[in-house]
Amino acid sequence: MAVGPLARLLERIRTTRAEIGDAWPYHADPETGRWETTDDGDWCGGHWVECLRLASVLEDDPELLDEALERTERLRPYLERDDQFRGHRFGYSSARLYDHTGREELRTLTLAAAWAMRAMAMPVHGAMPIGLEVQVKSTTLASRSIVAVDNVHPNLLLDWWARTETGDPTFERGARRHLDRTIADFVRPDGSTVEFIEYDPTTGAVLREFTLLGAHDGSCWSRGQAWAIAGFLRAWEELGDSRYLAVARHLFDYWWDHTDEHRIPPWDFMDPAIADGADVPLDTSAAAIVVEQLARLRVHPDLAAAAPDLVARLDPMLEGLEHRLTPTHPGDPRPPGMLVEGCFNHPRAFADRAELLWGDAYYLMALAHLELGRAPR
Repeated sequence: MAVGPLARLLERIRTTRAEIGDAWPYHADPETGRWETTDDGDWCGGHWVECLRLASVLEDDPELLDEALERTERLRPYLERDDQFRGHRFGYSSARLYDHTGREELRTLTLAAAWAMRAMAMPVHGAMPIGLEVQVKSTTLASRSIVAVDNVHPNLLLDWWARTETGDPTFERGARRHLDRTIADFVRPDGSTVEFIEYDPTTGAVLREFTLLGAHDGSCWSRGQAWAIAGFLRAWEELGDSRYLAVARHLFDYWWDHTDEHRIPPWDFMDPAIADGADVPLDTSAAAIVVEQLARLRVHPDLAAAAPDLVARLDPMLEGLEHRLTPTHPGDPRPPGMLVEGCFNHPRAFADRAELLWGDAYYLMALAHLELGRAPR
């Protein structure tokens, strides 16, 4: 008999460690559970560090904490990479580990990353670009004038930490400029979102709207929608600004209206094949991103009371994820704790029906928040 989802995810961390050695997990074959790895963590190395830290807390295992600290040191050389995902890379490693251990060198590293991220902002209107060295193996795009809908999440994660840690208004001011630009340019009237916008770096004018990971330039890539929902909810959590809650509700209503009772989205809400009844990929990792932020709200008494309609959506989404966590049926031979049906990059057929490391990570974070009754900053 399968144990609860949190126990299965923790078991998956143990089997993953045994398999990968010094490498970093990335995505796994949905039939065998064998991991494709990287030697540097790619964009989601910080997610694996946070998995190890949480497992060390939940299982009282200091060896896992030691590994999380060691891997954070291995990420240090990427501090200077001009990459939007530094926010995730260091927000989920050095920032969380500083709060956990109080080690001063981790605070210094996190502040250096926070200032480096904040310095990425486009001077003309404050939008946070993807960067000249953005690191994602499945895409080939880099720019200081291209902004992604994603950026309300990875690009601002260190702003929230540094704002609390230092009290410097630069971080809140910069975050608000990016959030407000996203509202103005990325959020459509129906609540769907644009994936990428290229701006004129001098005037700030929109030059083009386009996609790399979605079905077509006018479509709505579901993981981008997830980052936007989670990002605006996190902004409301941090700032208490009702405008950001209203935007998050608008985006989340679109999601809710375009998913079935299990609330796992298709890889793109506007894939034309959906209308033809085709078996299009789903993206459990997108659902896990939203679930993690909802769990943050649930364990915060004031926020849960202020947005009960949103918090009520957590349980159906948790149930939808559990249906896709191995074992999914009696006799399932796969390793326990695989969150399957994640879609990395469908246009390139890159791990588009797979277990994705960040999907596992956000699902684990959500369940850890609920188990511990609190969420990290």
